[in-house]
Amino acid sequence: MGREETYIIPLKDLEVGTHQYQYTLDDKFFEEVNGPEVQKGNLQANVTIQKSEHSFLLTFRLDGTIKVLCDRCLEEMDQPISCEEHLMVKFGEDKTEEDDQLVIVSEEEGEIDLSWYLYEFVALHIPIRHVHPEGECDEETYQALRKHLSVMRGEGEEENESGDADNEAEKETDPRWDALKKIKDNN
Repeated sequence: MGREETYIIPLKDLEVGTHQYQYTLDDKFFEEVNGPEVQKGNLQANVTIQKSEHSFLLTFRLDGTIKVLCDRCLEEMDQPISCEEHLMVKFGEDKTEEDDQLVIVSEEEGEIDLSWYLYEFVALHIPIRHVHPEGECDEETYQALRKHLSVMRGEGEEENESGDADNEAEKETDPRWDALKKIKDNN
């Protein structure tokens, strides 16, 4: 990756036992990985490699924050990330990924580049919904969004405290449904 900090681990050179590696995943790291989900962040990654006679168990512990856009106001925000993931690595003829937790590394090559795995573990732990804590959204953007939503709902409709349109037509039910409810209630 062209940095002082190398993410390539020469597995064939490791002795049986436990080995520790620490990395800082900063803006430069995310820029170099060039993944679609995360472009900025500041995380500490601790990687423990437990080598046995025939395999390697890699444990990734990631803690820190990444920058994502708030779903409410579309401004950049810090999203905390804290996770632990595991990866089993074995030597084989060709480098392949058998499944999400098993990677086969070519015996001839004998090394693994952790950079993409580190990135993927961060990306996998981004919550589906990310919003600023209450009151921290960009007020100007948030108000413009609320104005746009009220125009979409129709001018003149009242909003209750939850922000839903309070429309009399919505409260009335279709008489056909009432007839079906009577049938259901009789059974």
